[in-house]
Amino acid sequence: MKKSTKIVLLLIMIIGSLYFFFQKDYFYGIILLLLSFFPVFFLFRNEFLLLAFFKIKKRDMKGLKKYLEYVKNPKLQLVKSQQAYYYFLYGILYSESNIHQSENYMKKALDLGLKFKQNIAIAKLNIAIASLSKGNKKKAELLLLEAKKTDIHGLLHEQIQIIKIQMKKMNIGNRQNPFLRKNF
Repeated sequence: MKKSTKIVLLLIMIIGSLYFFFQKDYFYGIILLLLSFFPVFFLFRNEFLLLAFFKIKKRDMKGLKKYLEYVKNPKLQLVKSQQAYYYFLYGILYSESNIHQSENYMKKALDLGLKFKQNIAIAKLNIAIASLSKGNKKKAELLLLEAKKTDIHGLLHEQIQIIKIQMKKMNIGNRQNPFLRKNF
């Protein structure tokens, strides 16, 4: 639902509740006034993003994609912070299948401004993995350091250590990777 539709629905509900108050039918006026809080709530929290977050908790990627596809035009339907989480969720969705597309979504999410430090750390970790897959070890190290700093609860400590181990094994630059087999 567009933001303008939610505002129009809110105004109609408030006018309806005022009408009932003037008609001295206080019960329906109060009920309609209480119901008018739903459009206000959903103006600041998109219903499809909320459902998408529930799906991601259950690790249901098909359900996540389904709810994200309901948002047809994020610039019209979402406020700026919601757009950041919209792109963040798409980045998580594509992190397993297409890391470069995930990187683009995570960069958009960081540019729009994620609120929570843990989400910023996850986004930087995904961008670091994408940079590492492109062969940019310096950028990956920098992003891993930033992700480690913003991971205040230490939830990503294991993943960061795994990526650091993989970085040591990679053959980037002039160093020969001891784990690669030589074909003569």
